[in-house]
Amino acid sequence: MNYNEYMIAHRRLAILTLLAAANAYTLHEIDLKKALIDKGQAVSTDVLRSELQWLHEQGLVLAKQPDGGIWLATLTAKGGDVQQGLSTVPGVARPEPGAR
Repeated sequence: MNYNEYMIAHRRLAILTLLAAANAYTLHEIDLKKALIDKGQAVSTDVLRSELQWLHEQGLVLAKQPDGGIWLATLTAKGGDVQQGLSTVPGVARPEPGAR
């Protein structure tokens, strides 16, 4: 795995972790961007939206853009399992032991 793949996999895990900690397991893209910056994973809006789409395609989040506005992301049960390390999906980092 090269450095870029490593960063992408960890960014995806960070998104799942942020959603797991959120009320109703849902955040909008503005809050996600700010939280990713705090985690050292600053990304552009386009990159974040691409990640949300990818996570949606894998069944890990429900990503939607109501009325063509700000995107909302909600963690799915499958995404929660991946975030906790109970299952794996290629392209998403596994959490470190004891990181729950």
